[in-house]
Amino acid sequence: MSDDEEPITTATAPFDNPDSDIILRSTTDRVDFHTFKFILSLMSPMFKEMFTLPQNGLQSGISSVPVIPVAESSATLESLLLHYHPAATPKAFSSFSHAVAVMQAAKKYDMQVVFSRAVDRVFTQFIPDHVLELYALFCQFGWQDHAQMAATRALEIKDLGRPSHVFKGMRNITAFDYHRLLAYHQECGAAAQQVAKSLSSHNACHMLRCTESHDEFDDDFWGRRVCPPLVGLDEYLDKSGKELLIRPCELTLLESASYIDFNIKAIGGTKCRVCKYKFVEGIDGFRAVYIAQVKRAVAKVKLADAD
Repeated sequence: MSDDEEPITTATAPFDNPDSDIILRSTTDRVDFHTFKFILSLMSPMFKEMFTLPQNGLQSGISSVPVIPVAESSATLESLLLHYHPAATPKAFSSFSHAVAVMQAAKKYDMQVVFSRAVDRVFTQFIPDHVLELYALFCQFGWQDHAQMAATRALEIKDLGRPSHVFKGMRNITAFDYHRLLAYHQECGAAAQQVAKSLSSHNACHMLRCTESHDEFDDDFWGRRVCPPLVGLDEYLDKSGKELLIRPCELTLLESASYIDFNIKAIGGTKCRVCKYKFVEGIDGFRAVYIAQVKRAVAKVKLADAD
């Protein structure tokens, strides 16, 4: 070791095992990770292939255990190995850039299981704040399935495409990738709004219809004296449909102020005691059906292929 080189340190448990048969050394900050060829072979076909070749060229440490130098930082390497090590639990990513470095390393070493687990953790930890950055990353590396996942979560962004939605990584993708995202968002919005249009006071689910006969009400088409049409339903469907057009996701219906207005008008606008009790439970049930239909409609829309 030259005078200018930092001393080599050993990573913390479980990567300080003296019985290890291979060492991964971070050349960035000179930290050794003591692990096992068997574990690396299960994680990575690339390492498995490497271990079938003569290893005379590998550096050897003081313990004569072969050393493989890698470019990743010790923080990236630790997180990468923790996602597969049988005696450890992965820690939360320290930042979004840290998560990106781990995913890139997993792809570099062909660690598919590690990559999938890292992506799952990223979605849990950083969505929705970094969904557009994730979309850019997935597009940049050609990961179509994951780009679809990010695009789906981006449906939660209202008015996507306005100048305010500039995001890190935007310069790293093509104009077509950005167009694909906006087109997908628009098509999902149209599909979700169509669900609202398909529902009305004439074909809404039975839970919002009163079947009681009342002498004080006018006869219907069949000569029955039933409650008048539900107050506020068509107005609610029209407003919520427009909201879904610009933000086509479940949260739109769960957070919509028009839903509160609909409840007030529907319950307060009927003279029927049966309806009042029916609406208390029925309106929430109707919204659940509405949400389910929107989710099914949106799920049929797919992000266009990058090719």
